[in-house]
Amino acid sequence: MKKITAFLMALVLFIGVAVSAHMLTNHGLDTNNLKFGTWISTKKDLCYRAVASNIEEDTVLMMGSSEFYYGKDTPYHPTEMFRNLGMNVMCIGAAQNQTLSHTITLAAVAPQLKNKKVVLILSPTWFGPEGTEKSGFAARFSESMYEAMLENKNISEETKNKIIHRTEDLLSVSPGAQERAKLASKVILEGNASLKDKVSFLSNKWITQEKENINVGLLWKMAGGENNSEYVPAAEVKEPDWNGLAREADENMSKQMDNPFNMDDKLFKKKIVPEMKKRKNADKDRTLVPSPECDDLRLFLDVCRQNDIEAMLVLLPINGWWYDYTGFPRENREKISPEIEKIAAEYGVKTSDMFDQCYTKGFLGDNVHPAGKGWVRINEEAYKFFKED
Repeated sequence: MKKITAFLMALVLFIGVAVSAHMLTNHGLDTNNLKFGTWISTKKDLCYRAVASNIEEDTVLMMGSSEFYYGKDTPYHPTEMFRNLGMNVMCIGAAQNQTLSHTITLAAVAPQLKNKKVVLILSPTWFGPEGTEKSGFAARFSESMYEAMLENKNISEETKNKIIHRTEDLLSVSPGAQERAKLASKVILEGNASLKDKVSFLSNKWITQEKENINVGLLWKMAGGENNSEYVPAAEVKEPDWNGLAREADENMSKQMDNPFNMDDKLFKKKIVPEMKKRKNADKDRTLVPSPECDDLRLFLDVCRQNDIEAMLVLLPINGWWYDYTGFPRENREKISPEIEKIAAEYGVKTSDMFDQCYTKGFLGDNVHPAGKGWVRINEEAYKFFKED
């Protein structure tokens, strides 16, 4: 009897906490706040409702990876530049995001996307013989985005099956998530799920949604998201002097760059110095292509084509001086550009190939992430693409 009473009390407490958290945060995800899109948060990115409900008539997508976490405190970062340009940009990306996770997210939110444009920032380090690491993909896998992708009727059966097969393979390191992904496919697509399967799916879906909503809602409040800042109307904003901004960023970077690899000194000391001895000539056999990432990119562009979304691919450089030190053969590195151009040509999409900036001082802050001048040039290309009629 005591055990039953204790269990019932625990259940009541759990329900009370869950309901309280739901009431506290759930109403706030449809924010009507233009800062939400440029709020860099992995929790936001993984929550279908948070992203989809904040896509407005003029929202455009900018997708990438860990670079979004570099330079956030500078005026050159997209979160700052696009806010000041009166543009409604939804930034999605964090470390371990690669093309397949963005494919799922884009497929999920495509029906809500009225302004059919997306910029995908490609890091050359995504590519290689293995492609996406399974553990990294699992860490960035969103069950709610995956379910919404499966429900998108504009995506062909062939494309969905490719995404499903690739997802289930990569989730082999996370059996629980893999089983839930299989269950979602069975219930949403196959039409022959048992009552038990349907109940289990709906239960998982509710738990996932509540967890995501609470996490995002609380973090958004902690970030001061309820304070809706005034944006200057885009019609009143002039196009920036991109060359002037690049020079300004260059001058700022030159004051904090005193090392043989032309990196930001703080990042050099923190990230590179501890690795230098073991990284000397460690990449002498390294290649970028061919790579499974190339077929993941084709899946991304299949989703774009089937949802009438115009895409631009931005290929980032890598730090040439550093990868000379690690012995990464230059001819192997440089094969990435023609491969991306070839894929883009297959789908008729735009590219902005910045790989020729590998030896440009001030473009990167470390071995792969943009510094101020790099962000200015990325934002310039994205701005012009977004503004095209």
